[in-house]
Amino acid sequence: MKTQLSLAVTLVSAGLLSGCSDDNASTEAATMLSYIPADSPYFMASSEAMPEQEAFDLYQRLQPMASLESDLDELRATLPDIDDEASRSMMKLLIAMGEELDGVESLDDFHALGLKVSPRAALYGLGILPVLRMQLQDEEAFRETLQRILTKAEITPSTATTNGTEYWILTPEAPVQAILVIADQQLLMSVVPQDASDELLAQVLGSDLPDSNLEDSGALAALEQRHDFTPYGAGEVDFSRLLNELSSPSHAGTQALMDAVEAEQLDLSACQADIDRLTSRFPGLLLGMREYNQDRMEMNVILETDESIVTDLRALTTQVPGLGSTEGMASFGMGLNLPLLLQTAQRYAQEVRQNPFSCDELQDLNSAWRDINTAMNNPATMMIGSALSGLRARIDSLTMTDGEPSGSGILTLASPNPMGLVTTAGAFMPELGALELEPGGEAKQIESMMLPPETPTLHAAMSDTAIALGADISDPASLQEALQAPASERDLLLHGHLTGEFYHSLADVMEQVPSDELEASDIEMFRQYADIYKNMEYWFRVDDAGVEMSFSLELD
Repeated sequence: MKTQLSLAVTLVSAGLLSGCSDDNASTEAATMLSYIPADSPYFMASSEAMPEQEAFDLYQRLQPMASLESDLDELRATLPDIDDEASRSMMKLLIAMGEELDGVESLDDFHALGLKVSPRAALYGLGILPVLRMQLQDEEAFRETLQRILTKAEITPSTATTNGTEYWILTPEAPVQAILVIADQQLLMSVVPQDASDELLAQVLGSDLPDSNLEDSGALAALEQRHDFTPYGAGEVDFSRLLNELSSPSHAGTQALMDAVEAEQLDLSACQADIDRLTSRFPGLLLGMREYNQDRMEMNVILETDESIVTDLRALTTQVPGLGSTEGMASFGMGLNLPLLLQTAQRYAQEVRQNPFSCDELQDLNSAWRDINTAMNNPATMMIGSALSGLRARIDSLTMTDGEPSGSGILTLASPNPMGLVTTAGAFMPELGALELEPGGEAKQIESMMLPPETPTLHAAMSDTAIALGADISDPASLQEALQAPASERDLLLHGHLTGEFYHSLADVMEQVPSDELEASDIEMFRQYADIYKNMEYWFRVDDAGVEMSFSLELD
């Protein structure tokens, strides 16, 4: 599994780094966008480019230090154990692709394969029918590369011609065929019905352009500007268009695909009011990157919601000391006003009870809200909710002590009533209640006969808004620093981070813990992550458009 993941990362980063350095970049980008219908239910495309050499340098920095050849050897060794023909074929294809990239050490090597390290690419829907376009460096060189890959993978495509354009059929016996076209310095891939008409194929291949397209509409530029996305790739999934296309196809591609797989149109006539209700509250999904350079990249996904939900979510966020910071080798935290969350969930549940979804396909939503309301009214939830409003767990060290994993760090518990939280926790650990903690007072050591002998030294301290518990910390005064740490201003619901130092320490611990499930290659992969990545962050936050889910990488 590790080897497949490693090789997949190599192949994806080789093919999806977005950009170009030639003088006709804006013209070619506009041409790419002209293939995408303005009313496409989904699309992902780039409008500008990263210079090729910069993209190649970034590609090299992202690669694990172990040779690609060793990964390929491991994959080849698994082939005899794969019985399923489809899985075996995919494994052979993966190996063949890896073999073409093995030994690539320069930008010229990439170009010799016919590839750009930074191709402009676009994924979009003709109705629901997917089309992928990717710019090539050299059409003929790539044709030779592809032929070698298919031959090694023992895949023999057939060919067909429509309107004078030849295309390859990779799955000739299926009712829905995967097709591939190399033309106009682009690679095009799609899935089409076996009996697709010449008119539909003309739209797929781009010889028949949509009357209104993404280039003319300016929707991509508006999306980038509205959400501060870089021009290296952004897109959206429009839920309303997608559902409407499935129920009342407006594009020949949708109807042809549904006919090919003998799928019936969704009969949403009884559900249209419910569908409109949902899509008005959750219009779609947005994707993009706010940073993409040699040192850092940040990937963002936004689940769009209406303004009312944004307001409710923003009210749920709380101030948790240190939440959002990258202090320590790793951390995890969340901030939620639990009493308000209970009230909000109950309000939404009541709305669904008073106005339930009526169509059969959405009855599970009615049940789900009943279950949520029941869970929220659990006495334990109510008890914790009144005292806890967030937490942040920080790991400062991770080591092996006397043959057992151990570490140090600080757990910060935010609370509207810290004294009440101590009383609640005291029911499970009376020694904590006996410390007589005071806001702003000195940290005190927790001594308990209930704790295992190998438990590290524990200290606790309190402020007006939180309690901090320290495990094996060198200076108990650091608890007060944790309590006074500023909270994020980003309306965070959840945040975490992992540093290269954490991966190094984790590899050291794994190396000393006997396990039949761990291999030396797994440990080596963690060491490689430690050398490549300086810091990883992930978070959920409330954005003006909805809920943002993000992931960032800072390279060492």
